[in-house]
Amino acid sequence: MKKGNSLLEVDEVKITIIMDNTIDAFLTGSEIVHRFNMSKGPLIADDGFSTLLGEHGFSAMIQVKCGKKQATVLLDTGMSPNGILHNAATMEINLNVIQAIILSHGHVDHTMGLPNLLDKLDSPQIPLICHPDALLDRKLIMPSGYEVNVSAPKLTTSQQMKIAMVNKTAPTLLVDNMVLVSGEITRTTDFETGFPIHYTKRGERWENDPLVRDDQCVIVNVRGKGLVIITGCCHAGLINTINYAQALTNCQQIYAVLGGFHLTGGIFEKIIPKTIDELQKILPTYLMPGHCTGASAINQIAHAMPKAFIPNNVGTTLVFQAEN
Repeated sequence: MKKGNSLLEVDEVKITIIMDNTIDAFLTGSEIVHRFNMSKGPLIADDGFSTLLGEHGFSAMIQVKCGKKQATVLLDTGMSPNGILHNAATMEINLNVIQAIILSHGHVDHTMGLPNLLDKLDSPQIPLICHPDALLDRKLIMPSGYEVNVSAPKLTTSQQMKIAMVNKTAPTLLVDNMVLVSGEITRTTDFETGFPIHYTKRGERWENDPLVRDDQCVIVNVRGKGLVIITGCCHAGLINTINYAQALTNCQQIYAVLGGFHLTGGIFEKIIPKTIDELQKILPTYLMPGHCTGASAINQIAHAMPKAFIPNNVGTTLVFQAEN
């Protein structure tokens, strides 16, 4: 875990939600929460869709500054082949500025936009950071026996030539040590036990894989404020993820946690109270649950920690700055 000790403290991090489940054109912002101004253009884009699209997927652009250093990375690529391209164009985001692509894990709702994104990028050999399990075939087997394919898409030869694969379980420091990818997260809590209906294909054999070991998060340390943790689905468990980030960086102060917390559905709603109990001990300054967190968990988090809670929305940019 000492590998994360060289994570730099940054002067600023901006996180822009390019894709998530929810859109509310009338959400208000604040000094740190900037909402996309829907009045900048027509409500219907040239392709016939809404100006911004939401879907059961996640993608976030992370921009960091430290002195004269600046860098941009992308976490996840959404559920649909073109969703993040559509939203990035609407928000006038130039995806060619990204210096690395990070996959939080290998499920379809975080990876399906990758092939078309690679086709659009000008830069060759962009680093793709993922766990060795992330690109294996995956499925869910429902209690009824119905099977749902949740595998990442297969890349063509030309798309594979566009990436420099960083495929490992250990943490990865990126962009001059300003961004840390956690790698495989250690499981320490007794209530975050995984996704029992999840399966991974290894070789020719399907194996029950409730822990979804490829789950990882992105960590940024804002000088004087603490850690900002961005999660994809948090299959490792929200509290496990926070605990691991603290251990990895030797920093206990949590400034913000955002992304999918995977607390929806009958399997996970029973651990919402315990998760909130632990969050109240950790006391993040800000919480912005999205994607797979679920309505019940979001409402309970908002009620239990109203000062920390930020409503999630596609097109939101959070701006976290260091102490002067």
